[in-house]
Amino acid sequence: MNKKVLALGLSVVLTTAVFTGCAKKGATPVDENKPVTEVSGEANENLVDGTYLVKTEVSDHGNYSMAKLEVKDGQVESLDYNEYLVDSGEAKNESNYPYAEGIAVIKDLNAQFNDKKDLNAVDFDAVSGATSTKGTFKEITGQLLDKASKGEAYTSVYKDGVYEAKATEASHGWLAEVKVKVQDGQITGVNYAEIAVEDADGVKVGDVKSVDNYAFETTFEVAKAMQKLIIDNNGTENIDVDSVTGATSTRTNVMELVNQALSAAK
Repeated sequence: MNKKVLALGLSVVLTTAVFTGCAKKGATPVDENKPVTEVSGEANENLVDGTYLVKTEVSDHGNYSMAKLEVKDGQVESLDYNEYLVDSGEAKNESNYPYAEGIAVIKDLNAQFNDKKDLNAVDFDAVSGATSTKGTFKEITGQLLDKASKGEAYTSVYKDGVYEAKATEASHGWLAEVKVKVQDGQITGVNYAEIAVEDADGVKVGDVKSVDNYAFETTFEVAKAMQKLIIDNNGTENIDVDSVTGATSTRTNVMELVNQALSAAK
């Protein structure tokens, strides 16, 4: 089985294209100062009990947003908004993200909303900076409240955990492996790599395939695009693989190993 794969850091940009199945493309920035009239008043007081989840589309800067709302007895019980790193699937924190300002804004907005239970009562100027985070928080929370008012509850697809798979054989001195992280039933991280199993020119056993030791850049581009599709779609089912052109063997390899890893999560 031919396994030409690579290690890469999936790059994602935080966008305001929010989705719960299929993301919107090319959304304009969100104005965090705009009143959220569609979720104020009565709609926020007549919520349907359940769990609600919204996730943003993966883009170009290594992160995306996801938030979960819990409603009990018709009232907001809790909101958990975070921004995730695609490689690890971990939420940003002081140990994995260098911009403390962004972390502070996330913590503050979560705390304010969970205290007031009213999006329009959140003071978005309480912590300076991170304008994109503020806008995305407002949009996602508004959509969660809208879902809760309609009873559009979320059902987890996968069991939470970290799932791994390896190719059964190496290809040209490289062995493929993948690690998939699932949180709240959503794929939050995909780390796909090819590891050297024999020494070669400029490569030692244990090295990870990268642009520094592998010349065919299309392989990296295809793997990056496939990982984006998988995270956006929360799996491999019904994704448009034909939208990813070039390096078809890499495209196939990504699908096979991710499917193998996720088989233990169902």
